[in-house]
Amino acid sequence: MDTFSHVVIGFGVGALAQLDPAVSANETLSQAVILGTVIGSNAPDFDFFYRLKGKGNYLRNHRGLSHSLPALPLWGILVSGMLYPFFTSTSFFHLFLWTFLAVILHVFLDLFNVHGTQIFRPYSRKWITFDAVPLFDPYILLLHFLGFGLILFYQTGITFLFIYIFLFFYLGIRTISSILTKRHLRSYFINAIRIKLIPRITLFKWDILIETEEEFLFGIFSLKGLTIEHSLTKKINFPILVSNSRHDQRISDFLAGTNYAYPFVDVRKNGYLVSWKDLRFRTKRFFPALAIQFISSDFKKKNSYIGRVNSLKQYKKVVRNLTNSSSS
Repeated sequence: MDTFSHVVIGFGVGALAQLDPAVSANETLSQAVILGTVIGSNAPDFDFFYRLKGKGNYLRNHRGLSHSLPALPLWGILVSGMLYPFFTSTSFFHLFLWTFLAVILHVFLDLFNVHGTQIFRPYSRKWITFDAVPLFDPYILLLHFLGFGLILFYQTGITFLFIYIFLFFYLGIRTISSILTKRHLRSYFINAIRIKLIPRITLFKWDILIETEEEFLFGIFSLKGLTIEHSLTKKINFPILVSNSRHDQRISDFLAGTNYAYPFVDVRKNGYLVSWKDLRFRTKRFFPALAIQFISSDFKKKNSYIGRVNSLKQYKKVVRNLTNSSSS
């Protein structure tokens, strides 16, 4: 979920906190709680500091330890502890309670999109995702803005209690439909190794990725039926180059952040391009999230790139920079 949505949800939890008599009866505590919930709602994403060590380091660690179960109370304590010196006349317990709830809601909502989180770190690096809501969900935002409008006429805490009841009902519908859709697809693709749903903003409509022993199938599924748009054969040319590319730090960082990367090798006049593409994200036949390693023809020079490439023109520029850097 994007930062703006987390900020809005933080205000929503702050409004919900008005159900707490200790908060609603103390204006100073109420202000502290709103600050706590807004900051707490974004706290797990403070792992953006990993970017200081490079984009790859961020991709390797984002939604990892910072979104794990052991980190949740730590974020609550840290944010509350930073705020409390400015509100010493209030209750630390109530400040912590609502801040902690905002932190939990952040990680909980992140589980529903296509990325998911490594919530069981450090015990497991497995990515947990429900494939139920898009990365940006306007319905969740509209629901909150509806609540902000209604508090002009109704009691704040009660209003947002109903807002969040409806929110969980919405998430439930999305999740159940995702489970049923996967079950339906598996009944047709009995040889599928994996089926990945990428939720669209439109309800009951998904981009799909189906992996079999021989190929990847890409398409769209909705209540109207299934459309397979194209496929990719699972054939790896130059397997030694592909295997060796894993030792490149950028490639390794990229692969740590996804279970859906697949390698493609292009032969160039001056060398080879090993491209690892995240198959979850595509625009028709274009995959913008990728890591590329260029290897010179004599295998002595290597260079790599990691990031998003949103157009063919940008892709050509990245490749040109890689080959030029390697030849210099």
